[in-house]
Amino acid sequence: MFYDKEFLGKKFKEYRKKANLTQEELSEKIEIAEKHYGKLERGVFMPSLETFFKLIDTLKIPLSEFGIQIEKIGNTNRDRIIKEIYSSDNEELELYLNLIESVKKYNNTKKNP
Repeated sequence: MFYDKEFLGKKFKEYRKKANLTQEELSEKIEIAEKHYGKLERGVFMPSLETFFKLIDTLKIPLSEFGIQIEKIGNTNRDRIIKEIYSSDNEELELYLNLIESVKKYNNTKKNP
């Protein structure tokens, strides 16, 4: 992710205005305090990863605006997994990571008996 607080703040403001939302309306939609959102928009704070994804999802900001190119392959399972990851809390993320590691170990033992 592009690590420039001011750049991110300008993008959030630009897309918030395109969406005809006030700071108050947007902060309610993404469930953060209006004062905190205002500081994100002014480039005072860097958003958490969760807040970043809530903002780009709510404001329909393409990741390409941040220099991130994702090849779309139309894999619905991948899309569902990614949505689950973004909406998970830390405990669920740890569980998912353990599950993935277990599956990889299992697959490696099958390939290399």
